[in-house]
Amino acid sequence: MTIQEDVTVGIVGATPKYVIWKGRNYTIIKVGLHHSFREGKILYHVFSVITDTLFLKLKLNTDNLLWKLEEISDGI
Repeated sequence: MTIQEDVTVGIVGATPKYVIWKGRNYTIIKVGLHHSFREGKILYHVFSVITDTLFLKLKLNTDNLLWKLEEISDGI
C-alpha cells in the first residue's frame, strides 16, 4: 500500500534499526535495498526494510532530516 506518513527512525551508524509509526515501535530485522536520488538540491535516501510482520519503504530527506513511510505491506 502506498502511504506518505511521517515516522521516526532510529539509526545506528548509517543503518535504520527501528521505526516508530502511529505510536508503535517496529524493530527492523533486515535492511534490503538502499538507493539515493536527487530532487532539485535535495538528496533523498530510500531504504527497503523488514520487521517481524511488515515490509516498509522509508525515505530520508537529507535537507531537513525527516523520514517518510512511503510503502507498507504485510505480505498478504
